This record gives sequence, structure tokens and C-alpha cells, in this order.
Amino acid sequence: MSGVGAGSRFNPPLRIKQQTDSESLTEYFLTPVSVYDKICVKGNGGIVMLYQRIQYFLRASETGSFSKAARQMYVSPQALSKQIGLLEEELGGRLFERSSQGIVLTRLGEYARQRFSKIDRDLTDAVEELKLRAGDKKERIHIGIFSALPQDSLVTPLVTFILGTLSNYQIGLDLLDLKEGKQLLLEGKIDLLLTNTHEEDDWGSCRCLSFGEHEARVIVSLLHPWAIKDSITEEDMRRETFLKMDAESDHYTVSPENSFYENIPCREVLRVTNFETLYALLQQGNAFAVFPLAFVNMDRAKIKSFPFPGRNFLFHTALIYNPDSRLKGLEQIVREIQEEFDLTEVSTGA
Repeated sequence: MSGVGAGSRFNPPLRIKQQTDSESLTEYFLTPVSVYDKICVKGNGGIVMLYQRIQYFLRASETGSFSKAARQMYVSPQALSKQIGLLEEELGGRLFERSSQGIVLTRLGEYARQRFSKIDRDLTDAVEELKLRAGDKKERIHIGIFSALPQDSLVTPLVTFILGTLSNYQIGLDLLDLKEGKQLLLEGKIDLLLTNTHEEDDWGSCRCLSFGEHEARVIVSLLHPWAIKDSITEEDMRRETFLKMDAESDHYTVSPENSFYENIPCREVLRVTNFETLYALLQQGNAFAVFPLAFVNMDRAKIKSFPFPGRNFLFHTALIYNPDSRLKGLEQIVREIQEEFDLTEVSTGA
């Protein structure tokens, strides 16, 4: 259960709902709940017994035989068959078609096998992870990574170095969007953040180590009419839609009326919540965006970029941290990373 399968989100399994038609699946597994709640559906015999019935069902579905499953589970075929029957009553539909030739999963049974197998794996993984955490007294360092940063040239080398160097720490990695990463660092919920930041970002008391400097560019898809142009003007921009990522204005070092991003010349502003959405809309060829060429696969992207008319606005791909963090040894960790990648400290304000 990786932290990176981050910056990704866990989609909870889905609760079983009663259905009298055993062949209809549309009413099953509809309400999001936790794995624990899924197994804790009320039934005859209580929670432990219900989980045991699920184990019997999974083993029978694997072996294709009640008698083989019973031998492997050290119970009689009759006892196993009875418990699976009680599970079917609990779910409101048949999981197996039974005949003299043996057992065959129904459509509901196939679906239940997929769902229950995932729950069984999740529980096994959770138990193993808890065992590891219970026996590991290492201090934990939480690292956030902006998900759109280039993997091969930046993220992988940094993560490889961190994993190889910080053997005295448990390391948690989370892939985050821009806004989420900034918020978590400022709230002290992560210790290090690898992200893109610009000259108007306000990081409070945090410190910023730069991997490189990038100019803001006006970006369009190759489907956009500007794709045939060699340059653009502010007048061109005023006739087009601007795709803008939402940001907290109180985390800027300037007022909104003086902010670069709040004053992009355009016909209208279409606000989006994350870079992935912005990039998908950009590819439709109906709007422009403004960002540096410092994201994943920019060298292979079907886009065209232009210098921003009349303004040089700077970004940094940076490692940002709070020197007041409670994490022991954070300053030493940062120094080692800084030396390895020859990072330059830059101002976190204007």
C-alpha cells in the first residue's frame, strides 16, 4: 500500500444492498464505505462468522469444488456448504449454481469474487503494514511531490537518492496537485515539498531550494489557431479564453489587483482546480494557458509556446521545507539533498 499511490486517492469499496433478483447486479455495491464496514455487514453469527463465510466462498470459487475447499479449510463439505448458503441469504442472491457435476459461479458470484478478493487483499496488506509500523521505531518523513513534474529527469533521481540516503527514516511519498501540496506544507502536514513555485508565491517562513528557473510561457494546443503564428500580442490574448488554475490569493506576496495571474489579458477566464484538468481542456484548442515548460512530457506534448508579451515572469522547480518543522534532522536532510543536486536557495517572496 504505497504512499505514492499518491498523491493517489483510495477509492473505498462499495456496500452491498439487498436485491431479490440474483442475476441483476445494478443494485449491488453502491454506497461508498470503508473496507471494515464492508465486511461488517450485519448477519447471522456476527462479524467474525461473516468474514469466515467470505473466506469459504473465495476458496470454493478458486477450487471449483466444495469438497476441495473444505479440505483446504479443514471443515466438512457440509459445514462449508451451509456457511456459503448463509452468506447467499445475507446477500440476497445465489453465488453458485449447484449440480451433480459440481459448482459454477453465477454472475453475482463472479462479481462477489472480484469484490471480496480485493477486500481480502486489502485486509492482508493492512495487517502486514501495521505489523511493520508497530515494529519500526524509525521517525517518519512525509514528502509531497507535485504530480505533473517530469519523472525521469527530476522525480525519479530525487526519490532514488532519498530512499538510498535516509535509511534511518520511514519515508512516505504523496503525489499532490499544486494547491494541495502548498496547503499541506504550510499546515505542517508534510516535511518536504517538490513543486513549481513562482515569484509571487508566499511561503511564509518556509525555505526554497531551486532545481532551475523557468519563464512563464503562453501555451496553446497545436489545434489552436495560434499554432501557425510565430508570436502573439496582448491584443491576441484579449480575444481568447484563459485557462487558470485556482489559487489562494492570501498566499501571494502581492494583492490580487497587482498579481500577474489575476491580470492576464483575455476575453474570459475559465478556472480549473488542477493541472490535469487544465491540460485536458488546453488540448481541445479553444483556450490558452500560462505556465513554464517544466512539466511532465513537455518535450513530447502537442503544444506550442510563446514568450509572454511584455513581461518576464519567473518560476522555479523547487524543494521547499519549513525549517521550524518538528522533524529531527530535517536541516541535515536538506543539506544532503542540496549538495547532491547543487540546489540554489531562492527567496520565497517577491
